[in-house]
Amino acid sequence: MLGKLIKHEFKAINRLMIPLHIGLLAVTVVGRFYVQFVMNRTHIDYTNTSLRMWEGLMDVMLISAYVIALIAVYIITWLYVSVLRPRKNLFTDEGYLMHTLPASTSEHIVSKLVVASVWRIADILLICLSIFIMVVNKYIIQDFGEFWHELWFGFSYIFDVPAGLGMSAFLLIELISIVSSLLIFYACIAIGHSFNSHRILASIGVFVGYNIINNLISSIFTAIVGVGSFGSSSFYNVFFGIGYNNPYVNAARYFWLNMGFAAVFSLVMGAAAFVLANHFMSRWLNLE
Repeated sequence: MLGKLIKHEFKAINRLMIPLHIGLLAVTVVGRFYVQFVMNRTHIDYTNTSLRMWEGLMDVMLISAYVIALIAVYIITWLYVSVLRPRKNLFTDEGYLMHTLPASTSEHIVSKLVVASVWRIADILLICLSIFIMVVNKYIIQDFGEFWHELWFGFSYIFDVPAGLGMSAFLLIELISIVSSLLIFYACIAIGHSFNSHRILASIGVFVGYNIINNLISSIFTAIVGVGSFGSSSFYNVFFGIGYNNPYVNAARYFWLNMGFAAVFSLVMGAAAFVLANHFMSRWLNLE
């Protein structure tokens, strides 16, 4: 039954996600042609102040529109797969049908989790591809090998960790963080919808409460251990906290302490969120 749920979930989400990202790629292609046009302008009369002003304004407007489109696609994808789709499908009128299916609550959660994770990752990759298409030129292609070489050996030099192993750890923890964050959203929605009224406000309140507790725990462990905080902020903390002045923690140990705590913290929070979501959906389900 889990496979059927995942298949149905993909069909439902793809109806929005595929046209949305095709639109992004279409905007990227148009933007790419415009960038090429701008880079090869030969008609500009630099003595014509009015013409220069209008062309500059057009450039700024189109670049701003592209950046807004990128942000909008990311936010829509994140909001839809993390909040709107699971809430609509499991906690509103659709929930009356979904919960009559011969599937356990955990299967409903896992099906949503698998599809949402795939689209969150695909969204990030497609946005990166879009940016690459917009900015790539022959000079970037020529210098890419040197850039990658500097990045690869620079990573090892800064963190005293093999680049392949370290970057793999980053990617793994970011994946764990995505899955954990989705489960946390599901738990907040499930707890909020156990209330008799004001369920959306209750869900938001639960999420705010979670963030307060999360920040408090992170701060306590940061003060005790001195290796930065956890969760999705691990990437930032490792790169910008590497200068932490502790004679007992060298670069490699600092790196692995951050990675280890980030992984454990995300796993624990994700597991706790799964248990809470499963419990409240099984025992306290209150459909609208």
